Amino acid sequence: MKTNTHILVIDDEPQMQRALRTILNAHNYLVSTAATGEEGLALAAAEKPDVIILDLGLPDMDGVEVAAQLRQWTQIPTIVL
Repeated sequence: MKTNTHILVIDDEPQMQRALRTILNAHNYLVSTAATGEEGLALAAAEKPDVIILDLGLPDMDGVEVAAQLRQWTQIPTIVL
């Protein structure tokens, strides 16, 4: 079954990015990844994903700050890890 649902994973751990990408791709989701909050915010603005999976512990900013900045301009559903 083909889906056009796009999920953005914002997580600095390569193992978690790989695991989530593998699982989500197996279910036919389109997946983008970002390793920093800044990169995640830029990708969210550019790609307009349907869902964001967000890690709270990022190297450049707290995941809570990323979520707060996202909420200033979008209501994309966000799942926090």
